[in-house]
Amino acid sequence: MSNIFYKYNSQTLSYERVYPSASQKVWSVFRQLFIGILIGVALFSITDYSFDSPMKQQLKKENKLLLTQYQILSKRVDENEKILEELQERDDNLYRSMFNANPIPSSIRKPGVGGADRYEHLVTLHNSDLIISTTAKLDMMTKQLYVQSNSYDELTELMKINEERIKHVPSMMPLSSKQMKGLSSGFGMRVHPIYGNLRKHTGVDLNANIGTPIYATGNGVVESSGWEGGYGYTVLIDHGFGYKTRYGHCYELKVRVGQKVVRGQEIATVGATGAATGPHLHYEVLVKNQYDNPAKYFFMNLTPEEYEQILFEAENR
Repeated sequence: MSNIFYKYNSQTLSYERVYPSASQKVWSVFRQLFIGILIGVALFSITDYSFDSPMKQQLKKENKLLLTQYQILSKRVDENEKILEELQERDDNLYRSMFNANPIPSSIRKPGVGGADRYEHLVTLHNSDLIISTTAKLDMMTKQLYVQSNSYDELTELMKINEERIKHVPSMMPLSSKQMKGLSSGFGMRVHPIYGNLRKHTGVDLNANIGTPIYATGNGVVESSGWEGGYGYTVLIDHGFGYKTRYGHCYELKVRVGQKVVRGQEIATVGATGAATGPHLHYEVLVKNQYDNPAKYFFMNLTPEEYEQILFEAENR
């Protein structure tokens, strides 16, 4: 019920009813409408802030799940980047060197991925930093994989051309992995176990029982077979193409000077002759008369996991 207003008339000494004007009526309607809108907006905001609708709850759940998946994806990309780096290093330092092929320049292995505005369309997304970072990593990895694939294609062609060379390059372990008892000393500087001074260890020491067969790691010709100072009974094989291998501390020698040998042929047995503290094989690889880490050449008869493990041990013991 609307309010009724009266005004006192001093001349007639009576109260007279006051009727609002048209403008006042319009203003009253607008005022009430405006107050109603304000109250409605306030109630909606409070309700929306305090209570999520089922659809909004589902969207929040999906956004949280997407964020988690992106974080997992980013972590996996980082892990795969490390694997790709190992493949690239092995490709440049081992596979390509076997065929006298130059390493692939880093400018080609890690090309640019475009200008700063390449990911501009992703800036407005929620968690845009994570999304842009992951997308950029995937783009870079795609380009690197393309370069690596081309490198392997090139190596395949070189392999066909250099089939004879492949037979001679040392590319396996000189002991059976089933009979070997581990790697006791790696390649590089160490304190000599007998003389006690710091010196470069020019090969790797592979532990095994006395009498364990030792195999030639590539085709070649026996350059020497006999006693060689601290090496004890030793076999030295010239594989050609700039490669030589030495097998030291042997117990029994089974090849003679000038004899041709093939990869996998038994050439001696493990012993403890010369400057040795126990039975093991001291194995060296020389490339153009320079000592190289022999573990790099164990890839033929090992699984990728075994190869990575023994390479790690050879570099850290």
